[in-house]
Amino acid sequence: MDEETTITFVGVEERATSRGQSELTRVTEKISVDALRDQFTRFMQSLESAFAVDQVQTAHGVFQLSEIQFSAEMSAEGEFKLLGTGVGVAAGAALTFVLTRKD
Repeated sequence: MDEETTITFVGVEERATSRGQSELTRVTEKISVDALRDQFTRFMQSLESAFAVDQVQTAHGVFQLSEIQFSAEMSAEGEFKLLGTGVGVAAGAALTFVLTRKD
């Protein structure tokens, strides 16, 4: 039997309790490398579409976008999500990416 290559994801999820409060629960999931690659590709294509600019015009002149740095989190299902301001500390295990323009 040919076994699919997987990566083990260990993270924390917030879940509602029966008393209406929330608690953090440790989650361990096996994610297919192929599925993870597909999710990452979709995420990066969306970012590329959102930031597909060569130049930015401001009141102080024209600037060229040469680098983008952002943080993302990955869910137990392999879904990537862009982290906003102030979330990095709470998320803990954020992935940081730096994209540099290729000459």
